[in-house]
Amino acid sequence: MTNTAIQLSAELKAAIAEAAQRAGMSEHDYILAAIHQKLIYDDAGDDPAACLEADRNWDEFLKTGLAVPFDEVKDYWERRFRGEQVDPPKARVFKP
Repeated sequence: MTNTAIQLSAELKAAIAEAAQRAGMSEHDYILAAIHQKLIYDDAGDDPAACLEADRNWDEFLKTGLAVPFDEVKDYWERRFRGEQVDPPKARVFKP
């Protein structure tokens, strides 16, 4: 893994710190998650195929009830961002 330095305004740094605290994440992990979301998901809104896939996934969830709890997804990505090799969490019937 290589290091990349970025310069943040005081206002942006404060906003990141506050958002990371609300999410229960370190500022570093929060920034990585934001970059990941931007890279992976941002363009999906302009891609009709991605929108159709999202609709199919939602329909499948409504039929099966299978989901992965947020805490497990969060733990998975935090560990991946630290460079750990981990298996993705398994979906199971969602029970609120």
